[in-house]
Amino acid sequence: MLPFDFSGDSAPSGSLVVTIPAGIRRKRALLGILARELYFPGYFGWNWDALSDCLRDLHWVQPPRPVVLQHRDVPFAPETSMRAIYLDILREAAASWKEDDSPRLVVQFPAAARDDLTAALNAPHP
Repeated sequence: MLPFDFSGDSAPSGSLVVTIPAGIRRKRALLGILARELYFPGYFGWNWDALSDCLRDLHWVQPPRPVVLQHRDVPFAPETSMRAIYLDILREAAASWKEDDSPRLVVQFPAAARDDLTAALNAPHP
């Protein structure tokens, strides 16, 4: 089961909502949106490990509140390592927040992306 939300653009009241626009194909563009909109700390390292660390922490989001990443599509081209890595990071970060009562991370995708995401997460990395 995927730890993502496919129910649309709804968000809990008071959430910090970040919209990831359709058509993202470059890592730097995606990281830039996330760093700016989630107010990543200055020590953010602009790499996948740093993204994973920040999405699992979120202590700087004040007041503590849910964080919702609303994707308009699935970033990066299908069957690329960047797509697989990004989705793995999101899956692990979203699953880690389900165990806590502190600020939650909700990752939303369009319902039409469910099959694509399932295939991408179950495929071997290129």
